[in-house]
Amino acid sequence: MYNVDLFITDSPLKKVHYIYFAFFLLCLVSFFLYAQTEEKEEPKELLSKEFDFQKAKRILKRFYKKVGTDFYCGCSFTEDKENFGRLKIDFSSCGLTSRKDNHRQTWIEWEHIVPAHSFGSSRECWTQKNCEANGKPVRGRKCCRATDPEFNRMEADMHNIVPVPGEINADRGTFSYGEIEGEERNYGLCDFEINFKEQTAEPKPNIRGDIARTYFYMEWKYGIPVPENRRKLYESWNQLDPPDTFEIRKNEIIEKIQKVKNPFID
Repeated sequence: MYNVDLFITDSPLKKVHYIYFAFFLLCLVSFFLYAQTEEKEEPKELLSKEFDFQKAKRILKRFYKKVGTDFYCGCSFTEDKENFGRLKIDFSSCGLTSRKDNHRQTWIEWEHIVPAHSFGSSRECWTQKNCEANGKPVRGRKCCRATDPEFNRMEADMHNIVPVPGEINADRGTFSYGEIEGEERNYGLCDFEINFKEQTAEPKPNIRGDIARTYFYMEWKYGIPVPENRRKLYESWNQLDPPDTFEIRKNEIIEKIQKVKNPFID
């Protein structure tokens, strides 16, 4: 039997149904608005078209402060309370020592796996003679930062940036990665070697795949060629050191921010 009250507009039961339906709609709209807000709650600098290396470093600091270890040596680090904005390395956490520059080795710096020289030196801005930034003459990398949007995109690509000890960053310079005979340790227990004569840097085995996939990504994304004398080596590194959970998670986070992932990690 049908309930006649359901068909009477002003019945109490009908009003209760209207109230529930309205409450349901309100919840649905609220959830939609909340979801939209969550998607948009990215750092303000990400919404700017002028996204650069400095902004990329600020974002990576937030991410790596939770992780707390550097890429080359696995050293823990924390914010330096005496030097605002710097991340101070805990030498005792990894047995790191300095080769010559103990001052620079104290802090984390942000290293490009594929060096800026590799993707900048062939650009016109790198060799431009009459270049200014903020009214001052600049050359090379600084000129590219001031005048070349594509260079800025490459320099700020977070798939290619990692935290490393400062002195090692300086020592590695623009050297490509490779394998070095022997295990001469110039940085204490840190498993990272540099042959200055051969201009080669040897990373520890469990980050070699990460490095190879970054080179492949920069070639795929920006056309920066992998050095031909290293391609086969990097292909082998990619196989021997497959992506781990951290690398996969980092790739997902950067994809959310930059809207592009490193497909070689997948």
